[in-house]
Amino acid sequence: METVSRELSAIVATCAVARGPVETLRTANAYWEPFEAGATFRSGDWVRTGPEASTRIELRGGGRIELEERTVVMVERPAPPEGGGSVVALESGTARGLLPEDALPDGPLVLRGDNGRQVALTVEAHAGPTEFRVTRTARGMHLSVSRGRLLLSEGIHRRTLEAGNWLDVARGLEDAEHDGSPFPTSLSPGVDARIAWRPELRIPLSWKPLDGARSYQVQVARDLGFTRRIVDTQVEGSDFAFVPPEPGMFVWRVSALDEAGRPGESGFARRIFVERQRPRGLLVTPRDGHEVPVGAASEELVFAWQSTGGEPRYRLVVARDRELRQPVIVREGSPQQVVLPGLAPGEYYWGVYVAEEPPVPLFQKARRLVVRGASGDLARDALLPMDP
Repeated sequence: METVSRELSAIVATCAVARGPVETLRTANAYWEPFEAGATFRSGDWVRTGPEASTRIELRGGGRIELEERTVVMVERPAPPEGGGSVVALESGTARGLLPEDALPDGPLVLRGDNGRQVALTVEAHAGPTEFRVTRTARGMHLSVSRGRLLLSEGIHRRTLEAGNWLDVARGLEDAEHDGSPFPTSLSPGVDARIAWRPELRIPLSWKPLDGARSYQVQVARDLGFTRRIVDTQVEGSDFAFVPPEPGMFVWRVSALDEAGRPGESGFARRIFVERQRPRGLLVTPRDGHEVPVGAASEELVFAWQSTGGEPRYRLVVARDRELRQPVIVREGSPQQVVLPGLAPGEYYWGVYVAEEPPVPLFQKARRLVVRGASGDLARDALLPMDP
């Protein structure tokens, strides 16, 4: 039993998702070996992804990282008595991460840079879950934030990194005198947009303009590593019409050029799936059959779905029947997410349409949602007023 306990405590991370050729170099081995979802890693293990491969790693200390293609990292955990949270050393490539709003129980996530320099990452209070990206470059290691706000610390040095900004942390915080120039925030299409293919299809790409930017570099590729680019051009405005040559998966990103023509950090890459048939099944959350627990009926509910590309208006319908013919709530607008105040106890069904005539459903069947009352029973006669 004690041996099993030691083995479990030695695990520092677990593979949640593996796509394509992914390998690990164990501390006790002298060779790389392939792994699959469910694999575990111990302190000092290396992980690498091959071409067009990726893997998501859940850190035992909290949070997760997702390695893009051609990326190499080492995961580590300080041994007692030092202890502490997970340590990630990025050797090459790009890793994207997510940290929860709540403080990690074992300490902050730590990035190891050059010459053993270590920068601890924590989420600022009330900033919500924070998403970030770490990229190894020829000259350093860029840390950027796409959502939320990170607090960085190294010894006596402290920095705050806001969404849309980046910092080179390879040599720690003492030598990081200035934040990098902001990068453009992508606006449309939404994340992982799914768009129906047709001849002469034009997909508008848009981003938030930056003060001081002379122009923008737009890149579209067939892979997340942008090794197979099909568009690499400069534009002066904050939009670009992409004409996909055929159905498939495409990835796009934008960087800003200053008055001297120097490029800044690229914004976060977004995927576009161009499909031969009109996409269906784009609902994200709540999942089908989700039950709101007893006592949580008054809490907010988040309804989210994937983008269809462009700038359509969406119509969220929450109803009492599977066919959505008895709606109790209708919301219409352009975001891909709607937050509703608590629903009255009962059984509901929901779906989302593109708000055109006739409406186009983003689902094959409506999703079921159950809200339990104080006693755990359903109050089927509790109706909410229809939105005007």
